[in-house]
Amino acid sequence: MSIRNLLGAVAATAMLATSAQAEIANGRVRIGVLTDLSGGYEQNSGNGSVEAAKMAAEEFGGKINGMPIEILAGDHQNKPDVGVSVANRWFDVDKVDAVTDLVNSAVGFAVLDVAKAKNKTVLLTSAGSADFTGKACAPDNSVHWIYDTYQMGKGIGLAVPTLGKKWFFISADYAFGAALEGAVGAAVKAAGGEVVGSVKAPLGTTDFSSFVLQAQASKADVIAMNNGGDDAINSVKAAKEFGLMAGGQKIVALGLDSLPAIKSASLDVAQDGLYVTTWTPDMSADAQAFMKKFIERRKTAPATFHVGTYSAVLNYLKAVQATNSTDPKVVLAQMRKTPVKDAFTQAGTLREDGRMVHDVYLVRIKKPSESKSEWDLQEVIATIPGKDAFRPISEGGCPAFTK
Repeated sequence: MSIRNLLGAVAATAMLATSAQAEIANGRVRIGVLTDLSGGYEQNSGNGSVEAAKMAAEEFGGKINGMPIEILAGDHQNKPDVGVSVANRWFDVDKVDAVTDLVNSAVGFAVLDVAKAKNKTVLLTSAGSADFTGKACAPDNSVHWIYDTYQMGKGIGLAVPTLGKKWFFISADYAFGAALEGAVGAAVKAAGGEVVGSVKAPLGTTDFSSFVLQAQASKADVIAMNNGGDDAINSVKAAKEFGLMAGGQKIVALGLDSLPAIKSASLDVAQDGLYVTTWTPDMSADAQAFMKKFIERRKTAPATFHVGTYSAVLNYLKAVQATNSTDPKVVLAQMRKTPVKDAFTQAGTLREDGRMVHDVYLVRIKKPSESKSEWDLQEVIATIPGKDAFRPISEGGCPAFTK
């Protein structure tokens, strides 16, 4: 064989090997939205996240490189064992390539373990524990897209000097609540404040009276609600009912962080509450267009988790398209190369530990007299650059980046 023919054979072999490695498995791209479809977190994630994922798929005409995109929906019921059962079935039987949403950090950790064992992709959007890019990070299998407890605490720390020195926490009694309490507590102390007490409320609590009365009796300047979903709405309503704000105590509603949740609580109840958010509809033309389209389809404004799920799925699909692969390591490597610019953020970057870094906003809930339209419910009072909002890789404890 001539040198020219030999080189040609080698080149052809290399091309075949590359083609074999870079392929869309099973002739389709399947994404499972594993979320809370029936419980306390449904409003902020749930069916809206399923719709958002479908909106992302539609931007590709429902196909990538000729292969159909399919969106599945599953209800984990906020139970890790249920989440694991659904994930195993999806991965083994339905050949799902990626799972997204995963509101509830305990479920998220359990499903991530399954995904790592089976080499699948996890696009964490609604789950908030900072440990997803810390001790539990999996850079070759997962991304953490929207928010985390470290970032929420960092944002609230900015408000300590103006809100007050003494803080009391009402926290959700599971992984997310514990992580958020730790992050906010650290931020309060770093800003010169003190935590004078805390109490844990079980997930799904409907009567917050005993917890709110303990907060009231603490004489704290600020009561921080470290919860989410319906729990956040119910705890703020209880605080209003027992007159905490009228008595001079301020409410930081960390879980009342979406337009639908604020509307459910009402401006009369939630007015002047502060929270940290990663998205507002006025941040860009893309955000406004997404909100308009979402309202047309769902008859309600999107929550932050909905926009973030759309963004994570959109950018995942772009990477699948560019690499012609659904292999997690290949796809995530491509996502890290590509800036994020869409309805969720105009300047996002995916870090090597899986954290998507973007700007964050400290927001005040408007008074009823300040609202000019149905969804004019919030006012941005500070923008925190992403590089300052999220924990540095060097401080996260991700095993992939520690010696």
